[in-house]
Formats: sequence, C-alpha cells, structure tokens
Amino acid sequence: MSVSGTPEFTQLTHLDLNFKGEKGTQIPLACTSTLQHLVISQILVDHNWLAIDPNNIPSNIEFNSLKTLHLTYIDDDPSEFVQTPTACPKWMSHTKVHFPKLAHFYTNNDSDEFPILATCVFPRHIETLDIKAQTKLLRLLVLATWPQTEHLKLTLLPSYTDMDASLFGCIRHLLKSAETSKTAEVAISNDSFVVEQELFAGIRVTHLRLSPPVGFETMVSLVDNMPSLVNLCVYDFESSTVPDKIVDCSDRLAPFSSKLQQLSINCLDEEYPPVRTINAVVYMVKRLTQLKMVKVPISVISVVGLLNKERSMDPHLNNVLFKFTDDGYLDTRTLDIFGNNKY
Repeated sequence: MSVSGTPEFTQLTHLDLNFKGEKGTQIPLACTSTLQHLVISQILVDHNWLAIDPNNIPSNIEFNSLKTLHLTYIDDDPSEFVQTPTACPKWMSHTKVHFPKLAHFYTNNDSDEFPILATCVFPRHIETLDIKAQTKLLRLLVLATWPQTEHLKLTLLPSYTDMDASLFGCIRHLLKSAETSKTAEVAISNDSFVVEQELFAGIRVTHLRLSPPVGFETMVSLVDNMPSLVNLCVYDFESSTVPDKIVDCSDRLAPFSSKLQQLSINCLDEEYPPVRTINAVVYMVKRLTQLKMVKVPISVISVVGLLNKERSMDPHLNNVLFKFTDDGYLDTRTLDIFGNNKY
C-alpha cells in the first residue's frame, strides 16, 4: 500500500501488524494521536513503516496516547550469516519519534541493525523494558538513552560474533539502568557466550537464565556474589567440574549471603549414575537458606532422600519444594523435602 493510499483510521487505539518481511504496509500518521497499543512483527530494518512523505519529512512525530510498543525485527535474509549494511529510511535520521506516555516497550531484534534507537524519544520512566537482541547489537544498545524502568529484561540471542571485554562492558552498562528496578532479568541464549564469574559483580540482577555451559565454581561464585538474585536457571551445568568430594550430607555448611528462592539446574553432559550432579545439588541447597523451589532432572531424585535426613540440622530444608523434569524440558511432579507428591 502506497503512502498516498494509506487509509486514515483516526479512532484506532489497538493495532497489531505482521509485515512478514515485506515493505508494502505503512502506518498512517493519523493513528499517532489515538493509538494506545502498537505491535509490529517481522520488520525489515530498512522498512519505512511510518507513512511519511519523503518530500515533506517532519522533525517530530508524537504518539500522544501510546502505552505499549512491541517491535520485532528480522534479517533481510536469515539464511546468511554475514549481512551487508542496509540503507535505513531517510526519516529515521531526520525525525524524532516521541512516546510521552509509553509504559511498556518490547523489542525483539534478530537483525544486524537497530535504526529505531536513533530516533525514539522515551519518557524518563517506564514500567517495562524488554529487549531481545543479538550479541553483536550490544554496542548499539549502549548508545541509546534508556529510561529508568520498574521491570527490565535483557535477552542475548544467538549470534556469530565473538565476545570480547568491550561487549562484557556493554552488558554491565545496560544493567546499570536497572539499579532501582523492582526486577532485572537477564537471559543469555547464546551458547558460545563464556560466563565469567566477574561479569555480574556489583550489578543488580534478580533473575538470571544461562544457556551456555556453566561450571560448578562459576555457579557458586554467581550465587555468592549476586545478593539480589532470587531466581537462577543453569541450563547446561557441567557436572564434570564438580570436585570428587565437596560435601557430606552431615556436614554443617556456612550459608550463602543470598536471597535466592528458586534454583534450576539441567545437565547436558550428565554421567550415570549422576553422582557429581547430586553432590552439587545437595551442596547448593544446604547453603541456600531462603530457597523455596529447586528444579532438577528426574535422574537426581535421590537428593530428596539425602536431604530429608538433615532437616533437624538445616531447618530451612522444610520449606524447599523439588520439581523434577524429564530431560530438562517437561515437568513431571513436584515433591516437598519429605518426598510427598504435591501434584
């Protein structure tokens, strides 16, 4: 649909569009004053998705009523690993797009570029900021001015860019904006990412989900040095890194200085029987005194019986529920520390 032929829906408040990687559809400027919720999926980075006359580009556009904005970008050719730079719409370098009432901003970017960042003007404070982006885009994200937010979620998608010290610095810089947030969630889905023990030191993170391999010492260090962490999920725990003898169930262990309430551990390199994984789970549970739930593979179900014997020594064990999973994916059943079925 051409710019001149774009219909003007002057009373439109909710709009959900899927461009499917095509450039024919545009949003009429008449909608900017009434829209409250805008969702656009599968946008090409060089798509001129606002119906702006290239011969009459405004200096400012204001979405006066918009409260929720969700933008999903895609690669021009997802099959190509290396993309050539694309020419962004001219208006993006000449026009500022204002969102004075925005409360929730979600973006999922699987492309090499993020042109909208250069033109968006956010309010000083929003409720939700949810960013999913490839690792290679971290430097671009740092250049943007992000608002303070109640709930921050940062997801690093898989990419073919090697991590270096400057990229770790970018992650820390982004998380600095969450120092006053109620929740700050980080999910790293890039399996080639090397989880450094010092990466999150001194940074407030409440939820951490890790897909890359994580060794025993790294997991312990994360818990011990992230006092705000309440939920930790390690998808690829390297059981081979667990020392031969780290704990007897009868040992008294000093508690972590941790608020962790939920711990999820999955093993992709698991031996059988999974003695090292069982020892690691016992060690962590005994030291996490505020723990409420543990999710582990069904193969380590014997930890319940081992820890049940220690309830008098470690009273916090009475409050722990175990959720056992099948191959790390399907929840099978939930038991309390006594081994009773919950559902």
